[in-house]
Amino acid sequence: MALSVKVKPTKSRSTFGRDPTIYDYANSPKCSNRASKVSSKISLAEIELEAEPLGEEAEQTIGAGGKGPATDAPPVVTYNDYHIDLWFLVSEFIRPEDVCRFALICRKTAEVVQSGRFWTQLYRSYYNHSIKLPARFQPDSMVRLRGLRSAVIRSLYYMYPPFVARLTMGTNRHQYRVVGRQLLTSWHKRTKGCWTYCFRLKAPFKPGSRPARSAQLQREKNSLAFMQDIYMNPEEGCQILMITTDFLKVIPMYNETLFVKNIVQTLSQSMMRYKIVLQLGNYCGKRITDLVFDPVCSVSVLDWWTPQYYYEIGSPAEDESTLADTEWTDDSDWDN
Repeated sequence: MALSVKVKPTKSRSTFGRDPTIYDYANSPKCSNRASKVSSKISLAEIELEAEPLGEEAEQTIGAGGKGPATDAPPVVTYNDYHIDLWFLVSEFIRPEDVCRFALICRKTAEVVQSGRFWTQLYRSYYNHSIKLPARFQPDSMVRLRGLRSAVIRSLYYMYPPFVARLTMGTNRHQYRVVGRQLLTSWHKRTKGCWTYCFRLKAPFKPGSRPARSAQLQREKNSLAFMQDIYMNPEEGCQILMITTDFLKVIPMYNETLFVKNIVQTLSQSMMRYKIVLQLGNYCGKRITDLVFDPVCSVSVLDWWTPQYYYEIGSPAEDESTLADTEWTDDSDWDN
């Protein structure tokens, strides 16, 4: 049996109807967190003791010598640790768009995706000799481990039908993806009575990430491991923002490193086309300048894995000697 205490509400309590004082406010110099002594006084007549029976489960627990209801033990989780050879067999049936999901299953699947055997098998699964491929994506050139991952991904945009369909479906219209990227270079060209302005941007690498470690390995070259780095990709994280307009605009030259702070798309004054405002800032986030394009015919973003990206930078797949990082310009074995 247990005793519970109940307090009868009375009208004679001094807590009701008491006027607040100046010390009850938050900006009071005097601490008033404690209740007043008048309101804390409770007479014996206001307390009623009532016996309440406990539940059967609690009585059994107390009778067994416990102090209360026993806490449930954490459930025992059983799992199977498969050998990595089994995951290599499963990886032969993974579609290219499911590679990320497969790598996130466990550590062994992540290790499988980071191996050259996986990317070589993925290339062989979708290779079609009837499709004309550049020399870099021919089977004789795919035996080299250095840069194998990026080469396989780019070759799938020639051979894999779902990836080829993405190039014509207009999936590169999301220009807001360039926010936060570093501006590398910019140029313009004449196209069909219009002017197209191209901005080459690059996303910063997270410290300790696989692309960051690969870039550091290619710069240092302390061992022969950089020759077998399948993640070597000088264009990793790069994009090209293409803005087509009717008028010629002079892009000023800047002496500091700039980042895309924001990109705003609104209606033009004619209410028939769009207006693009590209806001550029420094590394501190301070806005430096705004590039206004009005009116705009079209806006697109090219990722590094699309064939048109290398056509715009003047580095086709047959001759990819132009690299994104100036510190890697001596890596001539990319096309050997």
